[in-house]
Amino acid sequence: MASQVKQANVIGNFKRSRAERLAEKNRDDHDDRDGNSRAHAALIRKLPCCVCPKTPGGQIHHLKATGLRGGAMSSPDKCGVPMCPECHLQGVERAGSKNELAWFSKRGIEALELAAALWKATGDLPRMFAIVIEHKRGGA
Repeated sequence: MASQVKQANVIGNFKRSRAERLAEKNRDDHDDRDGNSRAHAALIRKLPCCVCPKTPGGQIHHLKATGLRGGAMSSPDKCGVPMCPECHLQGVERAGSKNELAWFSKRGIEALELAAALWKATGDLPRMFAIVIEHKRGGA
């Protein structure tokens, strides 16, 4: 006899509004992770490829040899370097995560140093551009 079950008295409506539930469902937690920044990633995509002369590179390669990734998560944006699609997909991604730093090193790029320098200069696009050019010349 379900109709005879007495319900507790509830004062107020504690159910979140539909707008609050949708906002939580659609919430983007990308920037919540330490080292992630959509603004930084957008700036990196405007930089020239760190391997070849293509400008802009258009893609960001998240370095795998950082120790900051795991499970289904890639490394954070602070560990990203600018690359063109050809160098990214046909080059470093084919080399594999174990050979990643050696692949960059063979091309005269110290990828971890480059990523750290770009993160330190984030927000200053002309400075970030100069950092990439300097690293391409081997002046890291």
